[in-house]
Amino acid sequence: MVTMESSGKGVEIDEIDLLLLETLVRHPSATYKKIAQSLHLDQRTVAKRIKTLTEAGVMKQIVEVDWVKLGLGATAYIGATTAKGIGYAQKLNDLVRDEPRIVKGYETLGTNQYLVKVIDTDIYTLRDSVLRELDVFASELTVSLATKNLKEDYGALLRYLRETKYPRSRSRSELVPKRET
Repeated sequence: MVTMESSGKGVEIDEIDLLLLETLVRHPSATYKKIAQSLHLDQRTVAKRIKTLTEAGVMKQIVEVDWVKLGLGATAYIGATTAKGIGYAQKLNDLVRDEPRIVKGYETLGTNQYLVKVIDTDIYTLRDSVLRELDVFASELTVSLATKNLKEDYGALLRYLRETKYPRSRSRSELVPKRET
């Protein structure tokens, strides 16, 4: 059994839970019946475990949006550093929290103090709006435009975690159907 820390409370996760998570990440619209069939489990077991994982905060329901189809074709990752004083750092935090086009923001250790993900209509609008606002509070900005998604595979991470914690589980890997492309 693996104990995952979640908000200070330990959540016990076993091999079956990791198989369920891996299956759901790869096939988010799969029914309990299909999951139960592919993993050779009872459908009630699948439903109960998914409910438990959800209530424990391990799983969250999300909706993936294709922003390009909504007219937002520029995604940028921006690193920012503030050396202008604590007041500027607070204003940068406020901007990150309040600017709707900044969809993710992190305080980091490393080259940049902050890392944010910005989505906007195009690179020109992004430059003339969000970048100009960030530039006021940052002593240094680095920008990387995302041009092609090379990988986003949380299923592989779950499989790695499962196979690391439960080495005999490698023989069960064929139970999880591969993601359709």
